[in-house]
Amino acid sequence: MKILDEAGFAVHMVGGGGMGVSHQTDSHTYILDAGGEYALIDAGSGIKPEMIRKNLERDGIDPARISTILLTHSHWDHARGCAFWRQATGAKVAAHEDAVETLEKTLWSDLHLAQHGIGASETKVDTRLRDGSRVKVGKLELEVLHSHGHSPDSICLFTSFGSHRILFSGDTVFAEGGHGTVSADTDFKKYRASVKRLVQYNATALLPGHRQFVLADGNEHVKLLDKKMSGRWTDVVATRVPFFPTWWLEHNPALYDDARESAALTGAPLASK
Repeated sequence: MKILDEAGFAVHMVGGGGMGVSHQTDSHTYILDAGGEYALIDAGSGIKPEMIRKNLERDGIDPARISTILLTHSHWDHARGCAFWRQATGAKVAAHEDAVETLEKTLWSDLHLAQHGIGASETKVDTRLRDGSRVKVGKLELEVLHSHGHSPDSICLFTSFGSHRILFSGDTVFAEGGHGTVSADTDFKKYRASVKRLVQYNATALLPGHRQFVLADGNEHVKLLDKKMSGRWTDVVATRVPFFPTWWLEHNPALYDDARESAALTGAPLASK
């Protein structure tokens, strides 16, 4: 579905399990229409990717015109589908340099799917991004902002067209001052610094990896998280969030059958349990 459209450019939301747009295990997945050439922002879980393909067709988007796949980080719900979409479109993959090991070698070997004997296919990272990198897609350019916190390889992507200042925030910032999952390994100081920096971009549209997207006054949501992070972390970190990709797998074992079917179609290895 098209969510932004101005000055010959547009953004479509084509995936998002928590909102029922695609398979339950997908992060939000966006298409940036940069004047007839497209970028795919995050690639979903790779489970039932045909659901995202149908959304592309419904919006009149030719997958062959996707030139770039941009990953906000290497977590499986955002990046495991990358191998499928790279093969389906011929697009080049761009991710933070710290994400390369996971995408090309590790392949989420310690997570739920692998523990159920369901493998993943590796994907080559064509462009290794760093803080300050610029990615040209069609007539638009995206600025890469390394947003260490939710994961060491997390990035946000900023671009603008018409009256829109757009922040693809991955799992760094959610609407209503929300944040991505944190753990004992999280560097809270770096996370706080990342969010404080994002406030300076004064985004109008906040397009995160989960929960609702925001099309106006997006920076108010970023500022709220910044304010919360200036207090106590016990006020920031809430309980486990339902309806996220891993939650779905834990509560609906039939989804593993979806994964096995998709793995068989894409040639991903199926290990024994």
